[in-house]
Amino acid sequence: MKIKHLLTIGLLLLLPALALKQSTLGPRTGLEVYFLDVGQGDAILIRSGSGKNILIDGGPDELVLEKIGRLLPYTKRKIDLMILTHPHADHLIGLIGVIKRYIVSNIVYTGANYQDASYRYFQEISGKKAQTKPANLRWDLGDNCSLRVLFPLTDISGQDFKNINNSSIVSELACGQNKILLMGDAETPVEKELLSAYPNLHDQILKTGHHGSKTASSLEFLGQIKPQLAVILVGKDNKYNLPSAETLSNLQGLGIKVIRTDYDGDLKITLNESAINYTKP
Repeated sequence: MKIKHLLTIGLLLLLPALALKQSTLGPRTGLEVYFLDVGQGDAILIRSGSGKNILIDGGPDELVLEKIGRLLPYTKRKIDLMILTHPHADHLIGLIGVIKRYIVSNIVYTGANYQDASYRYFQEISGKKAQTKPANLRWDLGDNCSLRVLFPLTDISGQDFKNINNSSIVSELACGQNKILLMGDAETPVEKELLSAYPNLHDQILKTGHHGSKTASSLEFLGQIKPQLAVILVGKDNKYNLPSAETLSNLQGLGIKVIRTDYDGDLKITLNESAINYTKP
């Protein structure tokens, strides 16, 4: 296990060759983006230099509370913006605990139909804080940084989906020309819509769709986005055998470096106009 851990660290240290360099101490400007290891699920915490806290998804249980509790000062128990990409439990459940224990100012989700008791409860406790029409929303985060919703392209509240993954909110973090694309669990059909709607879409970092499943991260999509680094949020020894060998092969074939939470744990990426840096939280 120690040898495997050392090899993982060695791979991380190779990333500077891709213009992604290890973080150094200095004034905090831009964004700090934390990809949290919450097991088989997604949870992403974003902290802006202007003091805003954004949480995208919350994982399958309340482990996210422990994770963000270490990153946010005890006196700053506030989430300025919470986004639920889609209502599957591995993205949803942790958010319920956060709503109960933190001051959450704004909540965004699509309002797509999904028959699930936890989702109904989430909708109930979100109340008047909820915005269920995220299409084209954009938030100014200071330091020439922003978060914008790329998908859904239109209002899908109240709509039924054969595959609820493809209702996922896809968003992009940008500080100048440095960008991170966050795919939720969106799969190939959404990728095709994105390619059509945004023909010039290009991001240095890609949070892969659906935990590295073969139903996402198509070669066509990866070829246009041209990420230097792919982050896969996935649980260790998960029952779905994710990430898939096919997706890993696609990424390797295009020379895209991979960091995955089941091997590497939490990841912190600092994003500003001049650089994209990474380190362990």
